[in-house]
Amino acid sequence: MGNSCSSGQAHKDKDNVSQQSEEPNCCARRSPPYRVTKPSFDAAAEPAQELLEPAPSFKDKKPQLKGPRAQIGSSVSDSISLSSPQACASPREEVVGVGPPMPANVSALSEEHRSYLLGKSNGQRARKRRAMLIYVCAADSQDCCAEKGALHCGVAARLRLRARKRGWRVHVADLHWRSPLEQQRDHRFPVLCISELARQSELGAVVPVLFLNSNLGTPLLPHTLECADFKAALEAADDENDRSLLNKWYTLDSSTTPPCYRLVRGAPARWRREMARALNVLVRTLPQEACDAYLTTVLEQEVQHTVLMSSETARRCVWVCRSGVADTPQGSDEQLRELQRRLANLQRDLKLYLSERNVIRASVRGRAHGAGDEEYTAGVRAALAERLDALLDALAADGDAPAGYCGIPAGLFEEISEHLLFCQKASQCTSNREITLNELKTYVQSDSTVPLVVLGGTGCGKATLLARAAALAHTWLDDLALVVRFVGLTSQSSSSHQLLKSIVDQLHVLHTGTVYRGKNEAGSLSITLHRLLDALSRSRPVLVCVGGADALRGVRWLPERLPNGVKMIVTVTEEKDEPSSSAIMAVLSSEDGPRVVRAPPVGAEEAGAVLAACAATYSRTGAASPPDAAVRAVRKCTLPLYCKILAWQISLSAETFTEQTEPETTPELVICDELEAQLEQILIATEAALGAEKVKACLSLLTASRRGLDDTEILDMLAHDDLFRSEETYLPWAPAALLWPQVSALLAPWLRWDARGAARWRDAALAAAAADRYLADCDDARRTLADYYEGVWYNDNDPKMSGRLISQENKFSDECYNTRKLDELPFQHYHLLKEDPEAFANKPYFTKLDWVHDKLAATDCGHFLEDIGLVHIDPLPEHIEILKEVFETHSYALDYDHRQFYGLLRATIERRQREGIDIHSDIVREWMRQIFDPPVPTFYPMNEDFWKVMENREKRDFSMVEGFDTKPYDLIVRFDTRGKFIATVSTEREEICVWDVTRCKLVRKIVGVTHPINLVPIDEYRCVVLCRRELRVYDLDQGKFVVALKGVMNQKMPYYGLHDSKHLVALSRNRMYVNLMNIETGDCVTTFKAGEDRFLNSLLVSGDGRVLVCGDETQKPFPLLVWSLTSRKLLYDLRIPHHDFVTSKAAITYEGSYVCVVSRELDEPSPNFIVVYDLQSGTLFKKWKPGCDTVALAISSVDGCVVSSLADTRILVWDLVTGNCRLSLSGHVSAATQLRLGRSGALLLSADLSATDLSVRLWDLAAGKLIAVYTPPERITSCEILLGGSVLALAMENYKEIVCVKLYGPGVDSVKHGRDLEYDDEGYGRAEFEGKTFEVKEST
Repeated sequence: MGNSCSSGQAHKDKDNVSQQSEEPNCCARRSPPYRVTKPSFDAAAEPAQELLEPAPSFKDKKPQLKGPRAQIGSSVSDSISLSSPQACASPREEVVGVGPPMPANVSALSEEHRSYLLGKSNGQRARKRRAMLIYVCAADSQDCCAEKGALHCGVAARLRLRARKRGWRVHVADLHWRSPLEQQRDHRFPVLCISELARQSELGAVVPVLFLNSNLGTPLLPHTLECADFKAALEAADDENDRSLLNKWYTLDSSTTPPCYRLVRGAPARWRREMARALNVLVRTLPQEACDAYLTTVLEQEVQHTVLMSSETARRCVWVCRSGVADTPQGSDEQLRELQRRLANLQRDLKLYLSERNVIRASVRGRAHGAGDEEYTAGVRAALAERLDALLDALAADGDAPAGYCGIPAGLFEEISEHLLFCQKASQCTSNREITLNELKTYVQSDSTVPLVVLGGTGCGKATLLARAAALAHTWLDDLALVVRFVGLTSQSSSSHQLLKSIVDQLHVLHTGTVYRGKNEAGSLSITLHRLLDALSRSRPVLVCVGGADALRGVRWLPERLPNGVKMIVTVTEEKDEPSSSAIMAVLSSEDGPRVVRAPPVGAEEAGAVLAACAATYSRTGAASPPDAAVRAVRKCTLPLYCKILAWQISLSAETFTEQTEPETTPELVICDELEAQLEQILIATEAALGAEKVKACLSLLTASRRGLDDTEILDMLAHDDLFRSEETYLPWAPAALLWPQVSALLAPWLRWDARGAARWRDAALAAAAADRYLADCDDARRTLADYYEGVWYNDNDPKMSGRLISQENKFSDECYNTRKLDELPFQHYHLLKEDPEAFANKPYFTKLDWVHDKLAATDCGHFLEDIGLVHIDPLPEHIEILKEVFETHSYALDYDHRQFYGLLRATIERRQREGIDIHSDIVREWMRQIFDPPVPTFYPMNEDFWKVMENREKRDFSMVEGFDTKPYDLIVRFDTRGKFIATVSTEREEICVWDVTRCKLVRKIVGVTHPINLVPIDEYRCVVLCRRELRVYDLDQGKFVVALKGVMNQKMPYYGLHDSKHLVALSRNRMYVNLMNIETGDCVTTFKAGEDRFLNSLLVSGDGRVLVCGDETQKPFPLLVWSLTSRKLLYDLRIPHHDFVTSKAAITYEGSYVCVVSRELDEPSPNFIVVYDLQSGTLFKKWKPGCDTVALAISSVDGCVVSSLADTRILVWDLVTGNCRLSLSGHVSAATQLRLGRSGALLLSADLSATDLSVRLWDLAAGKLIAVYTPPERITSCEILLGGSVLALAMENYKEIVCVKLYGPGVDSVKHGRDLEYDDEGYGRAEFEGKTFEVKEST
């Protein structure tokens, strides 16, 4: 369309129409609205009068919007109005400002994302995991068996299925099972509960489910009493027996600061008889405030740490309370009164903090207990399901994130963030290593061109030293680009290949603005790494830090020499048998290096300090001085890891979460001389505390897993082990629900939880020790993992496992796959079939294309190449060799979207056939029957020689030569009357072509057209072409010039549109009026003028040619002028006070009933928004505020909707009838700057012509789903949707033809309907002119 940006206006916004987005929750932004909602008072107006919106008498205060405005993009549908093609900035265009230059799209990122790319970890935010964690709070687990059963067996099981379809995880943490530990009534159980609650809070969004009726549970004696309170209680006690009782069970602990009185260690059997007496004494002697602080039950502590300490958690808390006959609590009168007072206070607080809709009041209708009442249980189940479903929906809506930012995949930011977060935490644990840090600083600031290796033994603190250096690096060098990776921390750093690809991606973004698009193969990546380091170092210093490189195999890409301005620090574990060298040292060896810095040993005094500090940190009962034996041991072995192990062992006491009957027996402190032996003591001590068989069953699963296990997975597997069965609990698998929290709390210093919430060993040495202890001679754990992910137990359907049975299909929904199954099964079967690699190579993981497709959808090419690396056969079987070639050659396209797999597999096989490579494998022959009729909709180019473009692109990527990109075609225009034909415009070559897209054939070529810029079809043969500043009519069938329209167009705004087959309207040269031109004669028929001194800056014509809309940049406020071309009268003058219309982003329906345009406030940095005017009445129909800038618009009268592309990469579909948001479409990694609607409706083609996102996407607007994606090898300059989306026409750089991309695979109703309506068999014009080239002479 013919629009451009309007001029600014310095007025304050006084618009009184609602400033909130009117879209529903599915499309609302995740941040709060930036303006308070106000009532709407849209003024009605008569035609040809100014339509103004009255201003209110108050001002709203708005926050500043971060980041620059998104670049302008335009789109038109259902309107015949075109402008000169806009020049789009390349992502490689550099923006020069403060500091070294950056690519334009990197500069457009938020400060947070730019900091990630540069390796800055200041102010790292806590990661948001996609996990809903239900924490059960229960006063009396026996009193709520029915309610808990409804939660576990009904609600939670169904909620898990629902959540995983949205990519979320649901876990129920329930420790209340009347276990022996809970019945001991000491403080080990509440400590375990609070510890588990704190851990869950770190893993996701905690949703407390509180079962509280008329009983608070068993009161506990306070664990500690302040000295003043204890003495006050003694003084207030009248009876000497009471004072003796208090002195008997409380002793002074002077090791704490300040000193306190601590409950003595004693078996519950010994003091339970006196507990009630001691409680009565404290109730009588302590003031009420002290009673509230000290005499708490487990439930009260859980509520305190959830509802009362976090307003966010309180909003999510669900309270299930049963009304009916109340149970009579047991105890003395003083205790009963105290408990009733505390219960009333707690209920009052819950009513104050909880949302009323989250309170479930269940009636038992006169029954004493509802456990046997099916109707009662069904009611609780339904109410819980309704509330938890709503909470999950709210969490999922709040947790939705775009696929990318400014063309950079979100996964790269997540990967960098994980390493920076780990670096930030590890740097805080560094011992005093100032001398070594100064050595590293000297190296970083020097002119050295060789890597530096930090060499040291296991557990000497190399990782923390590297983290500290990385944290300080930005203070050592200005404008530093820091790349830091810790091997094994994430899946992207778990292999040499993955690690290299991750580093190259980050450097590639900093240099070019895009991730690496070349061949995903070690040799190509290694060459690219060297070239990127060299290129980046010319503008800024670069530091690459790799921690634990020796854990990888085949790290041949580490450079021997570095470019000037580049430094690399690598940590390597020194091997005992080869103290001076290792595999990594051999790779890094060169004539001049590498430079080696040995991690200095920790002194005896410092080791003692580490021991004392860690012992205080790990202790749950107060800091006690380490025993002399431990102090003497750390003087001999001063390794920080050794000191931490001893400190942890010291912390094991009676407060360990065990179920022993005599907890006063402190575990023996076993001290070994060697670190390896001391590491094993961690496992031995855990087994002694919780039971050897149970710990082995649990930790063997964790150790055997490929990338750790989350709580739900561990609980599912343990629940099927007879070791964790009990007939005494309401659910037989309850012991499993208690053991894993015990293990997690006990091993907290030695476990870490990754981005998805999976537990993994924190230290590689401990992981190796666990593998030696639990996996050396037994494959039971691996078989258990394989059975679980293959769904064996789910198929058995054991009724006793109700609530712990989960299906294991590959695909959960259109966008969510079973990532855990697809990642773990190949790894486990590799170990189970280690002796038979042939059998492993023929598993479905490499032979079934549906598995390969699903695996690719769930992970990425790097993960699949990791699986291929497990096949130890030389040479590789043919089918695996082909898969390897696909994933290495087309890594960028497949990582972008897995739906392209079948098309790229077809391209790879066809390439091998062109090279004369015969197919011998029956597996590949079966594949060939599938790839031509793939099971998923797949785009594939029909051009015969298109493979040459792909190969040329591969060569250019490999050479990294910034060659000149040719632009054969600037514009594609479809003929709406002939669905299979398009016209193309090439300004540089001065030619216009007509193509038949069903045959990929050129049917007409007209050369000698003077500088064609734009083209508007009159019918299937004639068109109006903008040639420099002149409009000319050509006959495309006969290839001849017809007539030149009189007058000259405005140079910057040469806008025009079709009125009917004989007339068009065009903006005059001086932009003060619009000319109505006769196409046949070239004469001006009449002019439209709104008044004197008005300068129009846009022109928009409805598809039927009856309505004309122009923007006027001189009037204030900025008006939209609406003319009727039929009556040739001005209908409306539409305005919003103190706003500009961004007329470069506007669209009009075919019949001219509605016009939508983007508007922005003057002098305010708030996001722009969309307004829709009803042109039948001239009133404002709707105002939509998505919360971020709109960059492109399209409107469809067939579908009755407006489509808007947002700067945050979303595409929203708005209903023109109801005004609501109909759909939210996500997938682009950069904002789509072009939206093209199918002529027959229901289909949308979206693309980013700035090339930050190379791909085009086809959407089904009827189903609200993505149909297919195509990632071309070159940048797209124009695109069009044809024949109901069954064919796409793409103009690409460096390709002399139009690329015709056909949709293969299963039929889509919308596509089939559109093709049936738009397709015809007739040729184009006269048959004798088929394929002919015409030369037209310049007309005078």
